[in-house]
Amino acid sequence: METLTSTKNNVKLVQQAFDDFLKGKIPAVVDACADDMEWSSYENPDVPYAITYHGKSGAAEFFKTLSETVNYLRFEPQQFISEGDDVVVLGHHTATVKSTGKTFDHDFCFIFKIRDGKLRRFFAYVDTRDQGRAFK
Repeated sequence: METLTSTKNNVKLVQQAFDDFLKGKIPAVVDACADDMEWSSYENPDVPYAITYHGKSGAAEFFKTLSETVNYLRFEPQQFISEGDDVVVLGHHTATVKSTGKTFDHDFCFIFKIRDGKLRRFFAYVDTRDQGRAFK
């Protein structure tokens, strides 16, 4: 029973982080992160935020860079899958790159690792080729 409760709480934590992001409450998302948070995706030299960030300050830097470089037209987490300390989020996003006016539009898979009720690790599986083209 404890595992089921823990799994539900993990999903709620991630859902709340998405809700806060969608409402522009970035400090709340950062507060949901563990002090030793690792926020990352595949590194892409064409995409300014496609690097690994560390700690709460790193998560805040990620969101700052994201907001400075793209305008989201659509950001839809569609499915939350959880087992143990892992929450997988499947969804779709569309954004326009501010510097080029080009758009990326593709599905995503985000994986969160939860520890002690905090977001401990985040990894974004996105179409890096699509995003890179939009930044060029």
